[in-house]
Amino acid sequence: MIRAANGSWLVPLADLSLILFITMAGALAAQTQDVPAGSPAEGVTVSLHVDAPGAPPLAAMLADHPLSPGEQLTVQGYYAAGDREAVTLRTEGLASEAIAAGVEPRVIVQPARETLVIARFAHDADPGLARGLQDAGE
Repeated sequence: MIRAANGSWLVPLADLSLILFITMAGALAAQTQDVPAGSPAEGVTVSLHVDAPGAPPLAAMLADHPLSPGEQLTVQGYYAAGDREAVTLRTEGLASEAIAAGVEPRVIVQPARETLVIARFAHDADPGLARGLQDAGE
């Protein structure tokens, strides 16, 4: 570290800022390398349907929620050990309901500690412009 002359705090602050910048740049670079190509982003949920006994049907949420630009319906199935087939069937069932209502969903089924099936609207549709710019840089 460069020693501060006459008690100046500017040089140590500059050193710390540079260290923070290098650390953040390294973390961001590592983060972008771990994301598989074409993996969906998960934006902030605007509307949520939890598929549970006694819950209203998905069609009710679809009828009440007009799709806005950049918004995507995602049907997500999380399965605990032994529940994969049942969760896959249920997520495909909800996806079929959405398609019948005129909404093309993205379907994700993945392992988890607990079994849960949800459908959610979020502003996380594939950003065509940003992806085009990213591909141009390669």
